[in-house]
Amino acid sequence: MTNSNEISRMLDALSMKQSQIAENLASGNTQMRSLAKRVWRVQEDERKHIARELHDGVGQLLTALINQLEMTSQDGITEEIHASLQDSLDLARQALSDTRKISRLMRPRILDDLGLEPALKWLTRVMKEEEKTDIVLQTQLEEELDGETQTLVFRIIQESINNAVKHAQANLIKVQVVAQPSLLMVNVTDDGVGMDTEKALGPDGFGLSAMQDRVAAFGGQLMIQSKLGEGSEIKMILMGNYN
Repeated sequence: MTNSNEISRMLDALSMKQSQIAENLASGNTQMRSLAKRVWRVQEDERKHIARELHDGVGQLLTALINQLEMTSQDGITEEIHASLQDSLDLARQALSDTRKISRLMRPRILDDLGLEPALKWLTRVMKEEEKTDIVLQTQLEEELDGETQTLVFRIIQESINNAVKHAQANLIKVQVVAQPSLLMVNVTDDGVGMDTEKALGPDGFGLSAMQDRVAAFGGQLMIQSKLGEGSEIKMILMGNYN
């Protein structure tokens, strides 16, 4: 018959085993988060490289082409050729404008040079002008954020605005960012058509599950509240030492 001392030892051994399992799980989660952040860092570095190549490479080639076309159009040519050159100039200028726009959206230099708040002001102004959508930005940045966290916030807001404009047909989008010593919060609300959150978080959704994974890599939460016909709210929360 098992005595009380043996039972106590068995319970202690079981408790120790459970603690070891919990520690291994915690260590595994930490390693997975670290790996996810490294993958994300590589993606952002690649975005920065492509953006630079577009701006400094393709952009300069298009600028040179525009200059040549402008010089040619000033020579003694027929009106027909002049008109054709003007059409080519218009196409080249549009291509240059599109290239610069794609470059900025892939990785805006203002984010690296001036930081999060100027980058968000630039983003909301550009989206407001191009999409004819009213976008209101409120920031309360009491805590300085490191580069990776700034990029995280920028990407979450950029993706949320894109979804609100292109999928929800929103007329009004409100963006709020609060950074305090123990709390980082991003809140994006819109008055659009809403969505089925379960479907939106699926593989055919609007990239929301990827946003959740990215926030989880920083130890945070991304919460989505929406109903069809009632707009949407996307909220990101990072607690504690989030830098």
